[in-house]
This record gives sequence, C-alpha cells and structure tokens, in this order.
Amino acid sequence: MHRIRRLATIAMIVMLPMMLYYPYHALAWNLEVSFLDPGKWTRNDRWVDPDAQIAMTTRIVFFTMWAVPVVLGFLGYVAGFWALILLRQGIVFDTRISRRLSAMGIMIFSSSALALLAGALSPMVRSWHNADGPLPLRFWYSSGDVGLAFCGLAFLFLGLVMREAIQIARENEEFI
Repeated sequence: MHRIRRLATIAMIVMLPMMLYYPYHALAWNLEVSFLDPGKWTRNDRWVDPDAQIAMTTRIVFFTMWAVPVVLGFLGYVAGFWALILLRQGIVFDTRISRRLSAMGIMIFSSSALALLAGALSPMVRSWHNADGPLPLRFWYSSGDVGLAFCGLAFLFLGLVMREAIQIARENEEFI
C-alpha cells in the first residue's frame, strides 16, 4: 500500500503542472486567432480571403468549437487527479475509483472525438465570409487524437470492469 501511495503522490506532482499548462496551451492560439489579433484570421491563411470581413458570431463559433474539447480534456484531468487523491488516501478497490476512471475515459474520448470534428469543420467555419462561399468539410484526422480516443475508451472499460469486479466481490462476501 505504501508503494501505491508514493506512486500516486508522484503522479499528482507531475499532473498538477500539466493541469495548468494544458488549458493555457490549448486555448492560447484559439484566443489569438478568434479575438486577440483580429487580423490573424485573414493574414496568410489559405482558407480565408484576405479581404473577408469576419463577423464576431463567426469568431465565437470557431472559438467555442475548439474550446469544448479543451474543457472536456481538462475535466478528464480533474477526474484522474481525484482518482489519484483517493489512491493516495489508501482507497484502492472502491466504486469511487471506478467511477472516476470511467469519467476520465468518457472525457478523454469525448475531447478527442470533438477535436477531430473541430478539425474537420475548421476550414468551413473560417471561410464562411469568403466571396466564393465557404470551403467544404475537410476530412482530417490526427493520429494523436485517434490514439487518445482509444485510450479514453480503455479507461472507460477499465472503470466499468473494476466496478463490476467490486460488485461481484461484495456479493461473494455477503454470500459467505
């Protein structure tokens, strides 16, 4: 048990700076393109006409489209951090751990899937105000996002299997 507590502490120390850096890094470029540097939207961009006038609602849609996966990813980090807190407290085979693992898996999967969708929609949203009309959907994928989606599913299933195992163990204890 001492080793589990020590590893949970180390993981928390490593994870805490990442929980701060991840949303900052993931939202910085989006804030700049969407709001902080309005000219960046059309400057040196192959998707957008240089003379296009970009409406604020378009900027909000674009920002939100990319911010939702970031928020879900951050919530996945939070769920994982809470699981580590429980492990550090010596709580190992408990439904709270399994629920947090499942929640972390759902958040990671959703974040990755929505990031893939945002990538496909980005050219269309950014080019809404082009004189020739918007660009079509771009079928794009990132192997990192696909891999994270599968990792999210793995955490989800691990949490579900753990919950089932805990329930079976309790039923067996009651039977004896």
